[in-house]
Amino acid sequence: MLETIETLAKRLDRLEVTVQQMSDKLSRLTEESTAQQKPPEKPKTGVEIIKEMAIDKRPLSQAIRKIIERTGIDEELIPIEELQERMARHGIRPEDNEFSRAIIAEREK
Repeated sequence: MLETIETLAKRLDRLEVTVQQMSDKLSRLTEESTAQQKPPEKPKTGVEIIKEMAIDKRPLSQAIRKIIERTGIDEELIPIEELQERMARHGIRPEDNEFSRAIIAEREK
């Protein structure tokens, strides 16, 4: 069966229409896919995490409780004042610790 130029032109037209339709569908799919993707969240800073925990102290309390369990600490937690007194009785002076000196300096400002 011999193809005439006219039938070849018609077939080529149909092929072009089909290719264009496929291209349009692919473009829509790509746009939908891009629209559905959320940009990655910026990691929270330590300050942001602490602020969130300050609002609801239960997560912080639970985290500390887990740490205590994992480290094998089996004594009850004591108030900071009592801890400081015990440390002083054992000769531990905050002034001797660089970290403690920095905290004391900030409190005195």
